[in-house]
Amino acid sequence: MLVYIVSFPLVIWFMVYMTLRKIMPKSVNTFKLVCDAGVVLWFYACAVLLESIVETNVAWLLLAVCCAIFPINAIWQRVRHEEVVFTKMFVHGWRLLFLFLVPAHAILFAIGIAKHMIH
Repeated sequence: MLVYIVSFPLVIWFMVYMTLRKIMPKSVNTFKLVCDAGVVLWFYACAVLLESIVETNVAWLLLAVCCAIFPINAIWQRVRHEEVVFTKMFVHGWRLLFLFLVPAHAILFAIGIAKHMIH
């Protein structure tokens, strides 16, 4: 099961989306909910891939980068002269994590495949 979570989080994410779409009436709310839940899936997959590539536990580094998104988002809201609302900052930061982790997973997956082919 671990191999599937690390290798194919998009497939698992899509299956959860299709299941929730049958249950929930509005597809927009379903997409937001699945994206929010998908952050946990992609974070775990990226941490495992990163650990297998560098062969040491560096999940703390990924966690630090992900945690840095929240204050950067607050600073960005302040620069745009918006009031910093912590609930809004958390929701936007969480969704930015989704947008950060999905391409990071694809890059780490490609690097892992290339490393495996070289060795």
